[in-house]
Amino acid sequence: MSPFALQEHRLAIMTSWALWAGFGLCAILSGFSRVDPVIGLVGFACFVGGFVSHVIINRIFSTGFTTPQVSLAMLAFVVAVLGFTAQALFDPSFGEKNILVGLVGFSAIIACFVVYVMINYGIRGSYAMIDRLNARGHSRS
Repeated sequence: MSPFALQEHRLAIMTSWALWAGFGLCAILSGFSRVDPVIGLVGFACFVGGFVSHVIINRIFSTGFTTPQVSLAMLAFVVAVLGFTAQALFDPSFGEKNILVGLVGFSAIIACFVVYVMINYGIRGSYAMIDRLNARGHSRS
């Protein structure tokens, strides 16, 4: 990819995530603070929309996810899940509706990842990739 195309790709990704994640984060926080499941789920839907737009942008530029992008996504997901878990455990005002929103939202994000892997590599290819990783892990010991 040429340097100009690389910059254009980065700009498209950053602009897309700024829009989707900004609205998504605001909606999730509003949904949790108001105990409004609809607003909270709209926030998670925004993150799903951001992921879908990232995939579309990658297809347009004929590229895939980079290692830093995957690392950032995994770190953000883990931090969000840990924050959600801490809030559910230690905040007495965190009710059942908020827990439902979090579980449904995080499940939707996990489902997006699984569907993406299955679309890109196929079911057989996904299992083969796991077997290769597993075999490589066992050969190191």
